[in-house]
Amino acid sequence: MSETKLTGDAFELYCDVVGNPVPEIQWWYADINRADSFKQLWDGARKRRVSINTAYGANGVSVLAISRLTLEDAGIYECRASNDPRRNDLRQNPAITWIRTQATISVLQIAVVSHCVPPAKTAAD
Repeated sequence: MSETKLTGDAFELYCDVVGNPVPEIQWWYADINRADSFKQLWDGARKRRVSINTAYGANGVSVLAISRLTLEDAGIYECRASNDPRRNDLRQNPAITWIRTQATISVLQIAVVSHCVPPAKTAAD
């Protein structure tokens, strides 16, 4: 999935997972130019512009929302889900224990157009 947004906009991504036991859901982010360097997102990150709401029942559902987008918010967002008991063991390869889905969000700067007024003509013109 890919979306293009403007600075100041907001976006939401949804992740719905099924498994037994119900998988844990996490959200991760990588800059477009550093797709190999993901960082985990948390509720309240980025000066409280990140909101993560997750509910677990017969399945797991999570919504990642980011408000007041800036150019720095452009990147790859990843929902990771796992019910592997070793999923948070740092010695394990995350590619084996986590199922992933990604969305790329592009953020464009809103163009500012200034109104130009031509100079007034003088009697000398």
